[in-house]
Amino acid sequence: MTYHVRRGILTLSLMLISAFLMADPIITASYTPQSPIYLEISPGVFTHPTVIGARLGRFAITSPNNKIYTPAFVNTGEVAENIQLTGLYKNWAGGAYYTKTDLNFKVISVAYPYGLGGTPLLQTIFGGRWPIISWDPITITANPLFVDLYLVNTNSLNPNSSASLNSNGQFYRLDTPYTFTTSFNPIFSLAVADDPNTGVGDYAPGNGETINSSGSYVVTEGQSGPNITPILDAGSLTSPDGDGFFYGDAPLVPTFSFSFLANTVNFELATAYGVNKATINQARLEVINGVVGQTYSQLLTFTDGDVSPGFLLKPSVGTSSPIGYLLFIDDAPITEGVALPWGSLNPGMNTKSLKIGGIVESEVANKVSGTYQSTITVTITNPN
Repeated sequence: MTYHVRRGILTLSLMLISAFLMADPIITASYTPQSPIYLEISPGVFTHPTVIGARLGRFAITSPNNKIYTPAFVNTGEVAENIQLTGLYKNWAGGAYYTKTDLNFKVISVAYPYGLGGTPLLQTIFGGRWPIISWDPITITANPLFVDLYLVNTNSLNPNSSASLNSNGQFYRLDTPYTFTTSFNPIFSLAVADDPNTGVGDYAPGNGETINSSGSYVVTEGQSGPNITPILDAGSLTSPDGDGFFYGDAPLVPTFSFSFLANTVNFELATAYGVNKATINQARLEVINGVVGQTYSQLLTFTDGDVSPGFLLKPSVGTSSPIGYLLFIDDAPITEGVALPWGSLNPGMNTKSLKIGGIVESEVANKVSGTYQSTITVTITNPN
């Protein structure tokens, strides 16, 4: 009997299943503060002529998966109440201006969930955390989501409504400053929900000073956490008398420009011997943007670039020793390197004579004949 043995080959296939843990997408933002800031009538989306205010800055929030879940501002307690400014105001069109200390303003966010150019959505920030779009869960697909911050004399969410905080933008005085009654320097953070079913109150409970595991801080300008984004920068404030903003055009700051009528002059040494003074040039100091009726002053420092004290004429050719001389503005002696005041400057061009003198005749007689020269540099500084 013959037995046939069949050998079976069992092949085992091992399927390696890899599991990948997907991390939540990192939401990032940039913030651009408005700088400088000037108050204006009907700023941005606010169209009513009684509304006065300014845009403070703009956030641009970006998601790598094109979804932003229920975004909100947090750490906003500094603007939870009315923001008060002080400045000139009148109660009716024909009234006289007086200093009003309780001009109420609010911070309103203007979001563009349908993209720039789409219908804006306004939110007045009242508490320590406040939704950018909605308290309830919402998914935003605008990417980036642009959000502007405004300081305005209204808390209305209708950009076409009249001012609602007891002042009329038409009764503010143009080209004057408005200062904050208390310091205004808000620092915010942005936060988002980690899923589409979480509301603002779920991930940022209480006063919004912290958020829980249901949400995340938005990484803004490379930083993440509470209180990371100053809304104003150093150049935002435009009031010269304190923290605040100018309404309209800020006053032009006077500037000063010094020059000589002629860049190069020639004179005979003999005209400046001893007590004689020779007028060799005209010093010109222009006050630019000065106020008519107001006078100004500046300090002028004259130097000739030589380490030796006093002013010296040096030979243009050869090695003959220099000749000392004195310099005068009108008849006021100038000490090299020492600031000399020029006061009673009027707006526009002011002039004085530049004179030379004090040359010792006997000293000149011992010098090699030729041309002697000196280069004068003038530095102007503010006496304040």
